[in-house]
Amino acid sequence: MLTSPASGFPSAPGRRSALIALTWASWASLLLSGCMTAANIAQDLDNKARVSETQQGITLLRAHIHKLQAAGDPLGDYYYALGNSDGWITDVSDPKAITALFEKAAAKGSMDAKILLALMSATNEQMPGRLDYGKGPNKDLSKWEQGLARLLPLLQQQCSVRRLVVDEGRARTSYYSIAYDVWPEFRDGKHRQNAQGQWVLQVAQDPVRQKVWEDIHRQCPIPQFDWVKP
Repeated sequence: MLTSPASGFPSAPGRRSALIALTWASWASLLLSGCMTAANIAQDLDNKARVSETQQGITLLRAHIHKLQAAGDPLGDYYYALGNSDGWITDVSDPKAITALFEKAAAKGSMDAKILLALMSATNEQMPGRLDYGKGPNKDLSKWEQGLARLLPLLQQQCSVRRLVVDEGRARTSYYSIAYDVWPEFRDGKHRQNAQGQWVLQVAQDPVRQKVWEDIHRQCPIPQFDWVKP
């Protein structure tokens, strides 16, 4: 299960121990007054430990990105753009500015960035990088088709994209097969409700197109993950 990255930096071990001791004293007082339960205290301590682990993971990811960028590797620019899109980097928040970061990475040669820009076009999202959401068409079917036309030749060169995440306090690179969410659209077809409440066909079942996209997914060699090392 992926943990949600949090902002800030972890405390030094000594300060953290002192903080926990002080917090225990405060909570004990509340417990005696009937304001908290022992379960609440244990859960809050666990949450604080998880936040600290996540912060350490993010610190490692930021250092990894900086190292790639310093070496002139466009993957660093891609990771920086995706970190802002995911929200664990908060340097840029405007969707247009975040999209510009992806465009900068793509211009430098990042295939991952090119793929997510094409996917954004197909799904008509505000910005690239929504890897935890469905990748079907939005209301404008013409944009879906135009986006897929851009996406297909890219996925034939590189079938997956990478993403930096913190998993139970450990920093790692995850891989996503983009075609995984596209081919079922042609297997099942897609209907959408119009303004009158009627269901109208948006994407027709198409076994030929299904096979093209499904083959890309099925034949895509995706590592489970890679740990990011200090």
